[in-house]
Amino acid sequence: MNLAPRDQNQLENLGISLSQYERQLKQIKEGIPFVHLSRPATLNDGIIYIEDSDKYLEIFTQKASQYKLQKFVPASGAASRMFKSLYSFLDNFEPSDSFEEYAEKHPSVKQFFEHFDRFPFAADLKNAIGLNGLISNQNLIALVSTMLNEPPFEFGNKPKALLPFHKEEQPYTPLFIHLMEAVDYAKGSVHFTVSEDHLDAIYEEVERLKKLFHSKVEVTYSFQKKYTDTPALHTDFTPVRTVAGDLLFRPGGHGALIENLSKLSADFVFIKNIDNICVRRDWAEHHKFKRVLAGLAFEVQEQIHSFQKEVCEFPETADLAKIESFLSATFGYEPSSVRKDPLFDLKNALFRPLRVCAMVRNEGEPGGGPFWVNTSDGERLQIVESAQIDKETPEQNAILQNATHFNPVDIVCGLTDYGGERYQLEDFVDDKQGFIAHKTYEGNEILALELPGLWNGAMAFWNTLFVEVPSMTFNPVKTVNDLLRESHQN
Repeated sequence: MNLAPRDQNQLENLGISLSQYERQLKQIKEGIPFVHLSRPATLNDGIIYIEDSDKYLEIFTQKASQYKLQKFVPASGAASRMFKSLYSFLDNFEPSDSFEEYAEKHPSVKQFFEHFDRFPFAADLKNAIGLNGLISNQNLIALVSTMLNEPPFEFGNKPKALLPFHKEEQPYTPLFIHLMEAVDYAKGSVHFTVSEDHLDAIYEEVERLKKLFHSKVEVTYSFQKKYTDTPALHTDFTPVRTVAGDLLFRPGGHGALIENLSKLSADFVFIKNIDNICVRRDWAEHHKFKRVLAGLAFEVQEQIHSFQKEVCEFPETADLAKIESFLSATFGYEPSSVRKDPLFDLKNALFRPLRVCAMVRNEGEPGGGPFWVNTSDGERLQIVESAQIDKETPEQNAILQNATHFNPVDIVCGLTDYGGERYQLEDFVDDKQGFIAHKTYEGNEILALELPGLWNGAMAFWNTLFVEVPSMTFNPVKTVNDLLRESHQN
């Protein structure tokens, strides 16, 4: 590919190699193949149900002091997406309109106002606009406009991490609750990935909150790396350019965070989304299952490390049949039908990062789920998004429809081998996964490449365990009205 010197300089400044750029252009032009499902992961066929949770709680209690633990929380999401229906309300509702008619056509707006007093920010917002009597259409507009645009609220300009989600003795933000969780089961260590625009506000709030804890809280931050941005093309596959004439690159999605995860120094990392939190009355039960997942991860990783040492230091006497049996029973390992070197193959299967992933019963939430996937590596357990599945093929769609569980993004990762060396996480990404997203830029449709998702293709070749946990451990907040759910109400 012959690029103009200006474009070459831009790639160099971003840290993007020409080969990476060409490969990604090819992916957009040729499309990304669907994942080929073998069957859904179900209880006793890919998903474990733990009957004796006390066993793993005890393992966690006994072993946690031996390891460096850390939470990893993707927290770059802007809160503005939570208020989509209310932005539309501001744009389209006039004081002279009938609110009753508008509300009937827009149920989410109706729900917001009908239950407004149940939101943790309701009293402060009412006080801010002096609302203490009859509510007029003008009051409704002022209420929403102040909430989204005016200090000290400005919810439309803040990261989700800083919004008041719960009303306890004071409003609790997701940021505070994740810090509290880190103190409770991750030795007070947490890493947030944030946007550069929000770093100062989050840092300032973290420093304020640290003073509330009696134990040490260690917080680190990172941004999505610029070299993980991906090119955008017009629908005729020509590069999209900015007004200034530069090639347009867009953030590559949460799959880019595999780079950030790879830089952590912890032995075990808890991954959880910023908006999946619960009110204080449920903390103990939630944290119990974090410890259970970690206890299982400790146990499995210790066995893996023992086998790694055996095949590396005592290859002549290593019990290959026992190792193969363990890998098969634990991860569904399938030996190659044409393998020439069993020891090499077993080493390859053992020396991979480990993840223990919570799974909840499928209750209709949007998102990915656990499946057995056909890969070049044999059948593997993976978390697959519905967009990755060919729903036009009856057989594949039937597998999707028969899925019983859902991915809440509640993961414990083991990131080191038996010698304490960290795995190069980039080596276990399935680059053939990802998404071609249709976006708009300056009024025109464009094609944008999203990298393999962090818990999808970015972890495709990890050793994976799925564990059923109660649905009450999953409490996402995607819209403001989700805060009205029982799990977010005192």
